[in-house]
Amino acid sequence: SIPSIDLQAPIVPIGWRAEVVDGATLGVWAVPDRRAVGWHRTSALLGVPGNTVFNGHNTSNGEVFRDLYRVEVGDLIFVQGEDERTYVYRVGEKYILREAGQPLSVRLENARYIQETPDERLTLVTCHPYGSLANRLIVIAFPVRGDDLVRKGVS
Repeated sequence: SIPSIDLQAPIVPIGWRAEVVDGATLGVWAVPDRRAVGWHRTSALLGVPGNTVFNGHNTSNGEVFRDLYRVEVGDLIFVQGEDERTYVYRVGEKYILREAGQPLSVRLENARYIQETPDERLTLVTCHPYGSLANRLIVIAFPVRGDDLVRKGVS
């Protein structure tokens, strides 16, 4: 759930497939074929150190991340885990990275945002702008602890 863009959607685990790009075989993540957020199943679980990675379409198959570009640094993201706990994250970083027509080296550098990290974080990925595959929109959020929510007046 991302209240600032009125988003509520289910989360489904997804995998990847091998694809040849510029002569190199790379792993390419699947994206849910319906209105759902895809959890990269090899990324971190919620609530533990590591990078929990979610993706979703912005144009097709339910357009779950159509309005993700409107998310601002400081916005809250709520994720209900399989353990029935609600994990709260605050957006700390947002990037638009050129992807289409870029050499493999640039695309691999862009992929650093979905790699493992030593800190706990949530990374959301989609295409940008609407109707285009030209760029990747990356939103990175960090955990908010209970005391921080109370101080900010969120309950």
